[in-house]
Amino acid sequence: MAKYFGTDGIRGKYGEKLDEALAYRTGLALGEYFGAGKFAVGRDTRVSGEELERGLVKGITDAGGEAVILGILPTPAVAALTIKYGAKCGVMISASHNPPEYNGIKVFDRNGVKLTEEQEGSVEYYIDNPPAVRGGGKITKKSGGKLEYVDYVVSTVNADFRGLKVWLDCGYGAASTVAEEVFRRSGATVNVDNCSLRGEKINSGCGALHPDYVRNSMKGTDCRLGFAFDGDADRLAVVTDGEILDGDTVLYNIQKGMDINRGTVVGTVLNNLALEKRLALDGRRLVRTPVGDKYICDLMFREGYNVGGEQSGHYIVYPAATTGDGIMTAMFFAKSLYKNGKLDAPEKLDLVPQKAIAEYADPSIMFDPKLRELTEKAEKSLGGDGRIIVRYSGTEPKIRVMVEASDPEKPDEILAEFKTFIRSRAE
Repeated sequence: MAKYFGTDGIRGKYGEKLDEALAYRTGLALGEYFGAGKFAVGRDTRVSGEELERGLVKGITDAGGEAVILGILPTPAVAALTIKYGAKCGVMISASHNPPEYNGIKVFDRNGVKLTEEQEGSVEYYIDNPPAVRGGGKITKKSGGKLEYVDYVVSTVNADFRGLKVWLDCGYGAASTVAEEVFRRSGATVNVDNCSLRGEKINSGCGALHPDYVRNSMKGTDCRLGFAFDGDADRLAVVTDGEILDGDTVLYNIQKGMDINRGTVVGTVLNNLALEKRLALDGRRLVRTPVGDKYICDLMFREGYNVGGEQSGHYIVYPAATTGDGIMTAMFFAKSLYKNGKLDAPEKLDLVPQKAIAEYADPSIMFDPKLRELTEKAEKSLGGDGRIIVRYSGTEPKIRVMVEASDPEKPDEILAEFKTFIRSRAE
């Protein structure tokens, strides 16, 4: 198990696992691993972001690199600009959907792709064994990154939204810098909530993890389409006609109007069985990866697939994006429904009942024989008519258990047993 990196970078509460000192060592390690050159650095709105940026930039420059400071931008914008600027590496300071007290460090290679586990291991070595300070680095501040990203998204999607009304919830996060402009430039009439750089409120009762906010904002209006983004805008939630759509339905409708390479959509082990069955009816297929958009992206890039996503709200349209991009996929979703000045209703999936729990637990729980026994018992009880996924979170100190079954009573029954075991172990 990695010491610092989880499923989506280094993550933790600021001042505990993650602080300016670790950011400095990470910057130094990245400079050593990638060598001399440019390092694109962005952040979301979190209060601790400036401190982490300061440590990271000092580490990069002490390693002899050029730190290109982009300011507050979405994670996918940092990935895109890493490619455009010819940087050796891109770094995003963000804890994505986590609460304000958390922060994180996401790393991209020169192709805007998240690091492999092998690469992360090499960086971790240098974090724990800091190289000698070389010095000679420099700092460059880029003020035009927001406009460049807006231009890129608008030209890539190439949508005509004249006559379309949309409601955006930016979650007090990085989407606040670009989302409204992207939709306005495409012709849409835009209402926007929580569109400010108040990092102390990031993801708090709003944004992609709380889509009720945008749904409630739309009540009593003639706006039929709403989007909510998480803190770094790599995640998306969708509301249509007063209904919050599940992630599998969103992914299905994004890909429905597209040419799909090799007839394949990429998802994770958590995507609902209904998506797999519906794609099969269309002559398409779903292939699954472990949880985490970096695993989806890795498979897409290696095999040449061009659409993928997680039910949690990460969606990727490649090569337009090399990581989850909430704003770009919101645009693609809207484009799939808005034809000739008319907004169609999305096609909805008949989901197989699926429930999940996330409980605080020590990582050692994954090696407990009792956990294996419970999992085997659950699988046997499903009788081949369902699935169970047990995994340790890569972003929080939690164990996650998901149960999918045609019998709607089975998930609650199985999860109750897991919850009892997990909590008893913590006592």
